[in-house]
Amino acid sequence: MTRGLAELWIWFADTACRGYSPIYDRICRAVATREDVLDMVRAAPLEAHLPNVLLAAVHYPLLGGFVHPLADVYAGDSDADPGPLFLDICLAQQAAIEDLLRTRRTNTNEVGRSALLGPALTDMAYRLGEPLALVDVGCSAGLNLLCDRYRLDYGRRGATGPAHAPVRITCQVVGGEPPIASLLPPIVERVGIDRDPIDVHDDDAVRWQLACVWPDTGRLERSRLAFEEARKTPPRIVPGDAVDTVGDVIDSLPIEIVPIVLTTWALAYLPRERRHAFADGLAAIGHRRPLAWISAEGAGVVDAFADVQAPVDEDGTDASVLASIVFSEGRADAELLAFVQPHGAWLDWRHVGRRKVDARR
Repeated sequence: MTRGLAELWIWFADTACRGYSPIYDRICRAVATREDVLDMVRAAPLEAHLPNVLLAAVHYPLLGGFVHPLADVYAGDSDADPGPLFLDICLAQQAAIEDLLRTRRTNTNEVGRSALLGPALTDMAYRLGEPLALVDVGCSAGLNLLCDRYRLDYGRRGATGPAHAPVRITCQVVGGEPPIASLLPPIVERVGIDRDPIDVHDDDAVRWQLACVWPDTGRLERSRLAFEEARKTPPRIVPGDAVDTVGDVIDSLPIEIVPIVLTTWALAYLPRERRHAFADGLAAIGHRRPLAWISAEGAGVVDAFADVQAPVDEDGTDASVLASIVFSEGRADAELLAFVQPHGAWLDWRHVGRRKVDARR
């Protein structure tokens, strides 16, 4: 089992960190060589075997003021090797970290993903009209429900959102011509669904969310600002299961507004049969009212796009798939929108046109 965990950490370094997060790339490869640290992970519940959980569990005490040289590396003030320093914290804080592995799970609020949702929502408004109603499934604290309050900067392609917004997100357009408007379409309803929603007024819960942010990717400060924005007017979040709750939430929305269901790197956490049930549930709702689903997930996660071959970027990390499906009167019109970096660093807009998909799968 330990060997399998080691391989998982190497795979994570190769496919998620390399060329994007040098600190976590180095740490992942260091963890893969240390059986004592891997054994800590092995003793935790299966959901905590994902590298993100231990990475956050070590980041968490540093954000709480634990004094250690790794904090300077994370802050960009030291070029010391982060691998041995990370392993040192794992052993020095073993009891506390093991407790975090037992009780906490990755529940990331990555506001950079709003830059990917922006063109998708603009495209959806062109197709279905406005205003929009957003239903974010697996929303955590619901920060991406506030996407229209952020400044989304696409370089020479333009920018979306309030010019003086505190939360500013830069996204490189590496291909295609995404629909970039000066403002996002009006959003009249925004509802999140999460099995374990985050209270943005709970300082400890927010600290864990920030611990889930990778320290050397320029995302930590904007995440703090996004939480401050959410504290002003927290979005409504309904506790519940993605499959069992989404129908009731959609039915609660005004019938004259087309709901836009969002899943951003959330569906992959469901077993395959539950993913099928989620898609089937949306298709069933589509028989009684139109709705749309915008998904941003790893390749192969959404059945309608299982045949899409996501490219590997120049650093060797895997791209994810941004796509939409409109359900109406028993039909499902599916459209590949873009290939994207999971944290919103870049997008490659493809917009290859609609294709028909059996609404019953």
